[in-house]
Amino acid sequence: MLGVLVANMVELGGQDILATADQLAALPTAALDTTTNWFLSLFVFDKFNTLFTVLFGIGFWIQMERLSGREIAFSTIYLRRITILTVIGFIHLLGWFGWDILHLYGMMAFILLFSRNLSDKTLLWVGLVLAIFSRPLIDWALSQSSLIVSLQDQAYSEVAILERQAAARSGDFIAWVSAMNHMNWLDWFLGGTILGWFGYGVGRFYLGAWVARQGWLQNSGDWLRQIRFWTLPLLLGGLALQFAVQSFQDAPGASWADTSPLLLELLSETATPLIAAGYVCVLILLFHSKATDWLVRPFAPVGQMALTNYLIQSPIIILILTGAGPGLGLVGTVGTSTYVAISIVVFAGQMIASHFWMKAFAYGPAEWVWRALTYQTWPNLRRVS
Repeated sequence: MLGVLVANMVELGGQDILATADQLAALPTAALDTTTNWFLSLFVFDKFNTLFTVLFGIGFWIQMERLSGREIAFSTIYLRRITILTVIGFIHLLGWFGWDILHLYGMMAFILLFSRNLSDKTLLWVGLVLAIFSRPLIDWALSQSSLIVSLQDQAYSEVAILERQAAARSGDFIAWVSAMNHMNWLDWFLGGTILGWFGYGVGRFYLGAWVARQGWLQNSGDWLRQIRFWTLPLLLGGLALQFAVQSFQDAPGASWADTSPLLLELLSETATPLIAAGYVCVLILLFHSKATDWLVRPFAPVGQMALTNYLIQSPIIILILTGAGPGLGLVGTVGTSTYVAISIVVFAGQMIASHFWMKAFAYGPAEWVWRALTYQTWPNLRRVS
């Protein structure tokens, strides 16, 4: 959740979305921002989104297995559950936060339902192929169309960026939403960018389903020896590959970044799941060690109400970036390093609030509503001692 918050804050408030390159280069923190961006690309961007997506895939698969095992109409309940998530996602996307991912998760969960009879080997290999190749190849194919390129040029021209920035600073929430929807209409929908991300997400959902079938997370204590063995190879291999990609991209003059951008994207997409898997191994080892479990246990309440916290993050981001209501309207005036610092403070607040909420209640607010609508009952919100 922290990685997702940092990535969303930095990317939405960053270059080509709500700020121009010249504006960011003129900031007094420009050098620090450049360095921070480089390290975020190495350690954060795509890695924590990958974890978030894989965990949703794991969760949906476990739900399917439990519902099926109870011999109830699991298809009806599951379809109701993911339909509700899809609706929430599109309302979130079009109603106030143009950086939503839940609408994709909802649609991808339909694919997962109809893939439940696939073998382990098929889930693994199709998942890997989609996770690594789909977004780079689809984006490359779309870039060969002059119409698509024209649409994306319209969405990310300097004029369009400054128009979105003006809408953000105006304090007019409707103008802000309209500006973001216009960008998404040109690029996300008409420009086909959603197709690459859909393949990216389905691949990660399949990998999550495969992991769930192995029982590695549900029974992680039984796999500690293997997890210790794989932790360093996954982290070092993934980080070395990502470091090489970024070094080539930063090389002066003619470089692979100019001559082979697709290859670099494919290498980066290969590094990302390796790093994310390494992070999971580290977290499991920390959790299962009596000497270090205190480091990770405070994060449990945030995870128990992940949907609520994700939805809460969007209005917080809007209030930081825009002038809507009591918003700070920082867009275009601060850079990456400032956004990272703000994100850490915001997440610390979410951790504290989640801790107190989960002491009194059994579910987060959004989780409770989602569960009530799914099962068409009113579960007890307060904890029963």
